[in-house]
Amino acid sequence: MDRWLNIIEHELKRVLPESSDQTWIEWVLGSSAPPTDTVAIDQFSEPARDLIRRGGKRWRPLFMMLTAKMLGGDTALALAERLVSLVELPHNGSLIVDDIEDKSDWRRGGPAMHILYGEDFSINAGNFLYFLPTKTIDEAPLDDKVKLQIYQIYAKYMRRVHMGQGMDICWHHQHRTFPSVQEYELMCRLKTGCLAAMGCEIGAAVAVDDPQVIWRAGHIAETIGVGFQILDDVINLEKGNPGKKHGDDIVENKKSLPIIMYVEENPEQVEYLIGVFQQARKDGYDDSISSIEELLGNIQASGTLGKARNRAFALFEEALQEIDSLYAPSAERDMLVSMIHRFFSA
Repeated sequence: MDRWLNIIEHELKRVLPESSDQTWIEWVLGSSAPPTDTVAIDQFSEPARDLIRRGGKRWRPLFMMLTAKMLGGDTALALAERLVSLVELPHNGSLIVDDIEDKSDWRRGGPAMHILYGEDFSINAGNFLYFLPTKTIDEAPLDDKVKLQIYQIYAKYMRRVHMGQGMDICWHHQHRTFPSVQEYELMCRLKTGCLAAMGCEIGAAVAVDDPQVIWRAGHIAETIGVGFQILDDVINLEKGNPGKKHGDDIVENKKSLPIIMYVEENPEQVEYLIGVFQQARKDGYDDSISSIEELLGNIQASGTLGKARNRAFALFEEALQEIDSLYAPSAERDMLVSMIHRFFSA
């Protein structure tokens, strides 16, 4: 797996190098340009570079490469390798913008980008990451028909991810609105599962000319993404996610699946829950820590964390069955299956 991850890191640095030069600027612009102030370009690009430099799981582009290899062999894999930034860079861009929208102050073990660089630079950097990797489609050695298909896949999922984020924001602002489990899972498919689905559809598109196979590859990844988000929700409230603060979803007023289940099973606790949300949003994490910890203890005692975790596991099992039916036995399929099984131990 290290070899695959190294390929991803190398490609991210190719598309967004550690420093700007005239050759890269002209590559991005798609045309020659007069001598340009690279110091300024490095300055407004630094929030993007900083976040990518901090690492990440990189499971979305890895799934993309595995999909291409399983469906099209080494030829498709070589094409997919040059396109992995289409998945990972927009993901990082969305994190930068999400942290501003959610008023988060911590990301991947350090201050969020807007805390370090300001909201203006950070918004611009996040949006830049949505568009920068499309250059890799232009330069890919593919037929124009396939390039158009990849552009359409990319646009479709970028629309979906923004709709999902919009739903999530609405629930943050409306303290008394708690979505249903079904509404929450739809939001996760749009917000979290969609970039994984996008990557696997692109990986399939460079391998086969079969719309049904392409869709199925994306659907598998989307289902895994929803399970991953639910598991991430559980870990946030249970012990804290790596690089984030324990229970900071409460400060962000996130209506995550364990919270939704807790409300459904304990309707008499709604006013109490809303009160903690409002206090945490107003006073911040450190000044609300005692009420946050009390709420987390109540949620843990209720058993809803276990129920939410079981829902994530059920989605992983669903994806495993689809993987068995779509992909022939191979070392790559074994790797994909083993990655999913690791989620079961989280």
